[in-house]
Amino acid sequence: PTFDFTAGGAFAPFTNYGQFLILAQGFEDTGVRAYKGGAAALKSSDAVLKTALQIHSVEARHAAEVRRIRQPGDPTAGWITGSDPTAPAAISPVYGAGSPASMFPAEGNVTQGGLNLSTALSGYSAQSISEAFDEPLDVQTVLSVANMFIQ
Repeated sequence: PTFDFTAGGAFAPFTNYGQFLILAQGFEDTGVRAYKGGAAALKSSDAVLKTALQIHSVEARHAAEVRRIRQPGDPTAGWITGSDPTAPAAISPVYGAGSPASMFPAEGNVTQGGLNLSTALSGYSAQSISEAFDEPLDVQTVLSVANMFIQ
């Protein structure tokens, strides 16, 4: 495919460094959630699943580093904390719930394995708990974000 990183002129990532960084963060976060969401479909092949999980971890490291660059001096900046209020509307679906939300919760999710960790663990904020997990994202939501940048 041919990529349009300006999303039809909505962004100027090659002349505006702040826009470049926020789009880079959105792309990396999309990759993290997409690989996690697709992992179950790859279980039939150990080799493919292993490769996908390796890519997932690299995407997560990239996402954390971009976030640290965007928020210098913040020691917790590498973590996804719910939705990103500075994200343009075009990439905000990256941080929201997928479809169905029961399988693909938003990044602010605090329930893991059917247990609400914000009530089960004392001394930890909901923000801290949500930062401990990357949530999966469904194919349709991933494509809705990606298609803005594919011609």
